[in-house]
Amino acid sequence: MAEVPFHPQLVHFPIAFIILSFIFDLVGALRNSKKWNQFGGIILLLAILTAFAALQSGESAEEMLKPMADSLHEAVEEHEDLASTTFFFVLILGIIRIWFQLKGLFNSWLRWGYVVLIGTAVFMILRVGYLGGKLVYQHGAGVNSTILENK
Repeated sequence: MAEVPFHPQLVHFPIAFIILSFIFDLVGALRNSKKWNQFGGIILLLAILTAFAALQSGESAEEMLKPMADSLHEAVEEHEDLASTTFFFVLILGIIRIWFQLKGLFNSWLRWGYVVLIGTAVFMILRVGYLGGKLVYQHGAGVNSTILENK
């Protein structure tokens, strides 16, 4: 039996958590609610942890694709590069958030700047997901071609 990568089971969590963190922070900013912002911070931590796991599992999944055609390799690299950039962007946002909270700045106008940045992370992670979908549905990455040929 062929080995199945863990990556497809993990990738949905950071997408959902980044979107949820943005929603909680936006509502927290609109309502000036400490509770909503606290939940946004907890969810951001989950986003960071699951994004790290997704990145690591993606490396393993990539190894399972080797050898690969040049067009697939380019698509994998584009997906991987944006996923890494998004992870580090969200990690830095997490550090900024902790600093804001420790300094008592998260309830100031700076919170709105943070909401814009976490909103940017939403677009970034959605693009990562889109590129991952293209890998499977346009390039056939990880798809067993013998099964497709028999149908």
